[in-house]
Amino acid sequence: MRRTTRQQLQEVPQPVGSPTVAFEAPAWFEWLDSAGKNGAVLAFVSILMGAATSRSAISKQLRVRSTTVSAWVSAMVKAQLVTELPSKPGGRGRPMGQLIANPNRLAVAVLMVHSQALHMVTVNLLGQEIWHDSAAVDPNCDNAAMRATLQALQQEACAQLPQGTSLVGISYSLSGLINVGDANWVFAARWPGIKNLKLADLPAPAGRAMHVVRNMDAQLRARCIRRGAAGASERTLMLHWGYGIGAAFSASNGASINNTTGFGEVGHWQLSHQTLRCRCGHHGCLETVAALWAIGPQLLGANFDDAMDETQAAELLRVMPLTEHPAFNLALQEVVLAACNLCRVFFPSHLVITGPFIENPGAWAAFTDAFAKRGILVDLPLPRLEAQSSGHQLEQEGASAPLLMGGLLQLLNETAM
Repeated sequence: MRRTTRQQLQEVPQPVGSPTVAFEAPAWFEWLDSAGKNGAVLAFVSILMGAATSRSAISKQLRVRSTTVSAWVSAMVKAQLVTELPSKPGGRGRPMGQLIANPNRLAVAVLMVHSQALHMVTVNLLGQEIWHDSAAVDPNCDNAAMRATLQALQQEACAQLPQGTSLVGISYSLSGLINVGDANWVFAARWPGIKNLKLADLPAPAGRAMHVVRNMDAQLRARCIRRGAAGASERTLMLHWGYGIGAAFSASNGASINNTTGFGEVGHWQLSHQTLRCRCGHHGCLETVAALWAIGPQLLGANFDDAMDETQAAELLRVMPLTEHPAFNLALQEVVLAACNLCRVFFPSHLVITGPFIENPGAWAAFTDAFAKRGILVDLPLPRLEAQSSGHQLEQEGASAPLLMGGLLQLLNETAM
């Protein structure tokens, strides 16, 4: 195992001495549109975002009585979520204290897969990274080796918490086949030696929640949240075409239909005319002719590295004449067919294609053209097509938001008792 460490990536303002700067709200604060019936949570977010810096400002903004605001502020101060600094008298009436939020009061650790490395990121209430560590994992590792790496990262995340920060929990955002309901990492193409790794068996820190989610579901959730009301009302299908191939679907509010044993393993649909062996152990899977792990060596030659991240692969693929390569054209044909068949199942209003291949302008043009020519059924309209660039920001947002929002609500409720 090779490890690199990056700590304190951003200087996060602390509630001492002087006012904090008003930060742009992280996209996942849109969660409060539906989960924000708790007035104390809304008040805290107003302070955190710099929209309200006094009790009277909260009262005016949320249209609630001053006595209610006083109860909220008292609870927030007691919970160390807010510091109230005295202001100099400036006229009649009681001086208004200045309210400063502490974004580091709560944090969530998010475990993500980047290539053949595990990344653990600690995220605060502003969605900022306050600590980050990564560990490369041997592609031939077994359950024991992977479990040891996960446990080491988890322990380090707890040890590196800033003073006064409480860790709400750890969110595992994983690739491959995940049994979310049982917290079971069934299979991962990056590490074929992993079989049914029970994440629940990891010694979790006392009192901290564990959240398991497929990385695609986390991305889709964050994407829908970012779109606000428009995203909440859309039927969105996301198809990832990269190192592996998978899908996620949401009918409303970014809530994926995958909540138990897995969904969207389109990469392992069987092709009747193919007999190549897949990393999952079966033969003829779609991934054997279309995934980056399968056709990358043909497309990139000596530049292909099985351990490269998809963002690195995108940089190499972006400038290549992909549509002139037979291996890519076969992959394109099969992925377009898979996308059309998925649309015939879910009838999405919005189809999002992600991964390194579609960042090549010629490849994306070929995909959209082939998809339009195939159509779905009779005269039914095609879903709106959109390409999404490679990256991990959406995944991080979607994986951290549920735990952070839940932890904030729980802390305020407990303090108010």
